[in-house]
Amino acid sequence: MDVTPEPAADDRDSATRSASADACAAGDDNASLDEIMLECLQAFSDAENTDAPECLVAYLPDADDDTRHFVLVELIKLQMAMAVESGCPRPLEHYYTALPDLITPESTPLDLVMEDIQLQRECGLEPGYAEFAARYPQYADSLAPLLGVCETAMPREQTQPPDPIDPGATVDDFEILQLLGKGAFAHVYLARQISMSRLVAVKVSRAKKCLVNEDGESRALAQFDHPNIIRVFDQRFLDDPPLHLLYMQFHPGGTLADVIAKAKTTHRMRRRGSLLLQSVDENLLAAAQVVPERSAVREWIRDVEWPKLVAWIGIQIAHALQTAHDTGVLHRDVKPANVLLTAEGIPQLADFNVSLAGAAGRAGAACSLGGSVGYMSPEHLRAITANVMAPKEDVRERADLYSLAVLLWELWQGTRPFDCAANADSWTQAVSNQLDGRLKELRPPDRDDTASQRVLESVLRKALSADPDSRPWSGSEFAGSLRLAVHPEAAELFEPNPNSWTAWLMRRSPWWVTIVVILLPNMAAGRFHYLYNFNEIMTETTQNGLDALSYQINLTFFPICALLVIAFTRAPMRALQAASAGHAVNHSDVKATLQLGHLAALIGGGCWIFAGVLMPYLLARRFPEFTTSQSIHLFVSSLVCGGVAMIYPFFSLGLICAGAYYPKMIRPTMQDPEFERNAGRVIGQSESYLLIAALIPLVGAALLIFSESQSRHFMLIAIIAGMIGLLGSFIAYRKMVQMWGRLGEVLSVSGATVPGDSRGNRGV
Repeated sequence: MDVTPEPAADDRDSATRSASADACAAGDDNASLDEIMLECLQAFSDAENTDAPECLVAYLPDADDDTRHFVLVELIKLQMAMAVESGCPRPLEHYYTALPDLITPESTPLDLVMEDIQLQRECGLEPGYAEFAARYPQYADSLAPLLGVCETAMPREQTQPPDPIDPGATVDDFEILQLLGKGAFAHVYLARQISMSRLVAVKVSRAKKCLVNEDGESRALAQFDHPNIIRVFDQRFLDDPPLHLLYMQFHPGGTLADVIAKAKTTHRMRRRGSLLLQSVDENLLAAAQVVPERSAVREWIRDVEWPKLVAWIGIQIAHALQTAHDTGVLHRDVKPANVLLTAEGIPQLADFNVSLAGAAGRAGAACSLGGSVGYMSPEHLRAITANVMAPKEDVRERADLYSLAVLLWELWQGTRPFDCAANADSWTQAVSNQLDGRLKELRPPDRDDTASQRVLESVLRKALSADPDSRPWSGSEFAGSLRLAVHPEAAELFEPNPNSWTAWLMRRSPWWVTIVVILLPNMAAGRFHYLYNFNEIMTETTQNGLDALSYQINLTFFPICALLVIAFTRAPMRALQAASAGHAVNHSDVKATLQLGHLAALIGGGCWIFAGVLMPYLLARRFPEFTTSQSIHLFVSSLVCGGVAMIYPFFSLGLICAGAYYPKMIRPTMQDPEFERNAGRVIGQSESYLLIAALIPLVGAALLIFSESQSRHFMLIAIIAGMIGLLGSFIAYRKMVQMWGRLGEVLSVSGATVPGDSRGNRGV
């Protein structure tokens, strides 16, 4: 049997560098510039014997000159930082000598010069302006102010990962099974915790030079107990070798990055929830894990439409971010690779932080803030751009929501929403290209004109606003908006067709709508009341008195009603104006709006009851021949008309408020902490007014029985009109119950109807 001799050490190093270079060049031809850069830096970090400047050539991608130069600059930054850590700093002049064909002082970007300045300062040197201005005259003007303000982006402690651990080895309480991920700062392994006999993911990094209780990352992760945040069990510190072990839940279903990769190769019309399960099952089988046989979550996912699935995933991650933000923790690296999937397909937010932590230069600054440039918000990009240097404090909660919106758009469309220039000669230029793309119009999505897709696009566009103040204010608000895409019937209430009656009513003033709704039934009831009493009850003597009294009462009560309507509609008008401006609406104004129908009914009914008492009294005082029987007829007919004046405005305004005004008021935040109470109050009132509607034809029937023959014709008309009103009231009642049921699908804390939609932790 032939035995191949073991290669010499130099040959092994050469083979390693060659393999690493192949890895840099083997990516997708359409890979973004930042992905290429990260891959090459990763290969360089994983290799050994990388001290010589000449070795950097082996890690350059097989690409155009601009891309190679861009990656070379970042490799130089990383190697220079590693040299400083090892105590042997290397200035830029060494690279000009070793790589004259690849980099010269003339082709050196400004951020690399700044990196050299900063590294010299970290070594205790104080670089002078004259020296650098002479070497880089093209940057003379820029270096004059920058030499005094250049600051390090992050501490460069522990830039090297720990030594690899072979499968089968035991570290503390963990038997290492396989490598899950690795980077310049840490490695993540699948391991079996011996004492607990369970599989865990163990993040292994070099022990930090700090006390155990000062390890902010571990403490931040361990405090969360949320169904959509990866559960961190504990941490351990080892002395020999000095290692930090952070162990957490292991989910073998892969990540959303795997799902997006499948979505990119699947036609839009063929994407369904089963695509996610296919990705999860492939990862389960690869990890020798069992695919769940019975799962309500998987059954729901399997048949769900793709836009609904995207929104469903977004809801859960948004709730996870809300939980983190409530405790003062910012994620700052929301991307597909950091969203793990359970065996059932439920997303869980994680941050293994193994991609590039500890790298030098602006790439290091990106890691100090967290994030990958392809998913960063504009303010995040500005914070890591050398020529802008925005403060870190600007990268707040809504930057995480922006990154989530980029992730969801990519999952939905198979591509990110930005059109960014691909060529860049430095990290700063690459970040600037990304920033320029954020400020342009988003790519138009490839979608159908369905309610789910319309809402999904609208929600994501708002979250992708360049202005943080225009984005959702919280993860709960973002989740509430995304919930509309999962419930398209409810979405029609919040996002109606612009040409529909609902949209038309949303644009109308509540004052005019209320006046019309009150006026029309009162005019009809008043006409019937006058004709019935004038022709059937009054004598020739009292008819003139009825005319005069009717005019006087109308001239008195109609202005009073108008003033009351003005007073009662101030809150709805204030609320609708705030909602139109995108602001949160005061809950008291929402409550007042929902009581608009009840108040309108009280105005109309109260006026009729008062008139029913006042008119017989005044007529009896003026005309002695006005009998008690006539007074009773006049009062009872007023009650019938008062019932009409109550039920029609109540149900009409109830439908308008539930179908137009209330959704518009709630739309900016998609939250109503008093939803159950508001819905219960409106439905309870509807049942009471439905009873009043049923009493109207009964009262008419009573008048028909006890009336003289000449009034039967009018009473028969009243009974028929009352029956029609009762039927209309019942239909309106059923419609209102249906509307509030749809609203509850997206607003009720206890109204979740899809798996994993837990609303108990929603912020207010």
